[in-house]
Amino acid sequence: MQPLAQALLDCLCATAALAPNPPAHCCLRVGSEVSYDADLFGDLCCEGLGYVSLGDIYPSTDSFPDQDIIRQAQSRCGIASWAVTLKAGLIRCAPVGGSDGSMPTCADWNAAAAQNFSDAQVLRSVACCFIDQLTTLPFMNGMSVVVNRQIQSTPQGGCVERYMTIDVQIPNLDCCG
Repeated sequence: MQPLAQALLDCLCATAALAPNPPAHCCLRVGSEVSYDADLFGDLCCEGLGYVSLGDIYPSTDSFPDQDIIRQAQSRCGIASWAVTLKAGLIRCAPVGGSDGSMPTCADWNAAAAQNFSDAQVLRSVACCFIDQLTTLPFMNGMSVVVNRQIQSTPQGGCVERYMTIDVQIPNLDCCG
């Protein structure tokens, strides 16, 4: 699974680097909710974070991307393949207003929206890049991929996130090799 996550991260970092205002940070993360790393000295959201994280893993062969619910105990190796969910996202600044307590301006929101449109295009290009990269991995021959919808989070604490998940079918090389 690490080669899959790395291929997705490589696509994300390379594609985002070509877009206006590339994220300053691009790395692997863990957990279903990626920490925005707010601290006293830095602003990871406004610097920009591109990330890939590993999500759910479950048996899925004939019904990919759905989880297999057939009895797996009837054969020596009842799990022929796994489904792996990878998440790729971009975290950015959300307007919070001025230091004088003023509300964000239309210009602030327009700039955030323009960044959001750019990030949405980056993620679409990342999906294309990733699917192309999978053809270079020999163990992926005959496996399937499902690119899911992009999700936009609600701005929180001056941060906003746009992400997508990709379900990848991989052969079971762990217990039936």
